[in-house]
Amino acid sequence: MPTVPELSASQVGSPFPNDGKEGEPCTYDYIIVGGGTAGCVLASRLSENPAVSVLVIEQGPVTDTWASRVPVISGNPYRTGTVAKTWWSLPMQHADNRYLEIMRGEALGGTSRINSLLYTRGSPGDYNRWEELGMTGWGYADVERFFIMSEKARDHPGAKFRGHDGVWHNRQFPGAPYTIIPRVHDAFLLSGIAHYPDLNAPDMPACGTGLLDVIQDDDFRRHSVNRAFLPATVAQARKDRLKICTNTLVTRIQLTQESGRVRAAGVHFESTNTRKAGQRYYACARKEIILCAGAVGSPHLLMLSGLGPKEHLSSKGIPVIRDMPAVGSFLQDHVGVPLTYEVPMTDSLHQLEASPLKAVQEAIKYLVTSRGLLSFPFQASSTFVASRLIDESYAVPKATPDDLDTSVPENRPDIEIMHLTNNATDYDIQGKGIFTLLVAHIRPQSYGSVRLATINPRAHPDVDLGFFTNPDDYIALRKGIRLAMRVAEDIRAAEYPLHDLIVPEDSGAGDERIDAFVRANLRTCFHYTSTCRMGHEVHGDRPSVVDTELRVHGVSGLRVCDASVFPEIVGAHTMAPTVMVAEKCASIIKGALGDK
Repeated sequence: MPTVPELSASQVGSPFPNDGKEGEPCTYDYIIVGGGTAGCVLASRLSENPAVSVLVIEQGPVTDTWASRVPVISGNPYRTGTVAKTWWSLPMQHADNRYLEIMRGEALGGTSRINSLLYTRGSPGDYNRWEELGMTGWGYADVERFFIMSEKARDHPGAKFRGHDGVWHNRQFPGAPYTIIPRVHDAFLLSGIAHYPDLNAPDMPACGTGLLDVIQDDDFRRHSVNRAFLPATVAQARKDRLKICTNTLVTRIQLTQESGRVRAAGVHFESTNTRKAGQRYYACARKEIILCAGAVGSPHLLMLSGLGPKEHLSSKGIPVIRDMPAVGSFLQDHVGVPLTYEVPMTDSLHQLEASPLKAVQEAIKYLVTSRGLLSFPFQASSTFVASRLIDESYAVPKATPDDLDTSVPENRPDIEIMHLTNNATDYDIQGKGIFTLLVAHIRPQSYGSVRLATINPRAHPDVDLGFFTNPDDYIALRKGIRLAMRVAEDIRAAEYPLHDLIVPEDSGAGDERIDAFVRANLRTCFHYTSTCRMGHEVHGDRPSVVDTELRVHGVSGLRVCDASVFPEIVGAHTMAPTVMVAEKCASIIKGALGDK
């Protein structure tokens, strides 16, 4: 069975400094920093050209194990052997000074190796909003083809807006093994929210509930982007021109001055093994360096390299190459608030914890048939709602087609209510079956930031999630929480044994009590975006980092390609939009080369 050829820092780079030794440094056409969700896509597309050489530098390993492919096992970021890396955020000044875990996947495939497998594109209005902000070429009509390009949808055979010939598989799970899930959909219907067959359809209205698409292949294994875009067969076939360097940390970008203009010439890197930290390497890029390190990692590396807010860099003793105030600024994330209920153990994923025998039976079932509870995603369905349409009874009355048209940016849903058969809180609740309605604000107006904690590139950056820096974010969440509480009451009224565990005392409680519950129980959804956002100017009313072709302003030979470039966060789980951005970036670069 073929494996991905992993190379070390010493195999792809030249020692630095070279101490006067002769010879040119190792040189590649393109250097991709970060082999995560975007990096794998970009590396695959660029290396399709046999005349192009590509170096991918990934901080983590490949680690393509059996457990990393099993949906339920790989989606547990706290298991032994996970590639999830965590550290604490800064205290949130507007949320009782609480702090939350920052998380990302450090392995080939990045966070697509550990997330909830959800393939969601967002509303057309998300991208029409980008276009409204001046991002020409990023409206929904422009980007739909890049979603289609990569996708192989298993359950929408007649849909022209879905991909059927791509390398990245997704599917739905209509036969939920948990009896509460259809009851949830029935309860939303009582609130005026209808069920729809495809939540990714461009004509999906502003309010609807339904099954989600999840990234699983024909054998019900996690189809992370590394397995889709850089499988071992592809990596082996292209190993002469595609070098995949793992367990390696890029410490800074080499920036040079050419005719008064800054140019990205190469990257400095070293092994993540601390015993080899003193051995440093360098590689040059003939054409471009592309940062795909994510919305936390990309601004971190730019600042270490002297590109960022002048005052901040100066305070850390880093020479300022270019004052760019938007680097690391304007961080956005979806804030989630779990409403937690007790259900029969057989209706909860926690039955696998409660019964070792059940866990063994399900493991055998998956090994033999690829089915059973281990094949089922953590979340198979969800509900999207425009909070402006929720009335005083916490229902959605019949709206006009114009009000529901999500191609109009103002009409987009701003609340997602996720249906989870597991505990989504910070509390360890033993011996109970758990069901969660996780209410998420998916169009927040608050901003956080990513800043250097130290000039040591091995230290994690300081992340301020910035929740509720804009207090208007409470408005939609209050409505979403009260709608979810109504849904829970309707489930109980249908004689289902649903019992409160961690919920607000009363949906009729004053706003202050709901807000206090939100602050005490909020979660990050790990959907970090916009820290190197797209725009037209470095300073001004809307400062940005990259232009509409993802080129860093004022620096030649340097692009950013990941969720950090989103002009605004989209109302979706961000994996599929990130892959779309990478597909479009590859198309832009190949177009410049004259490739088709």
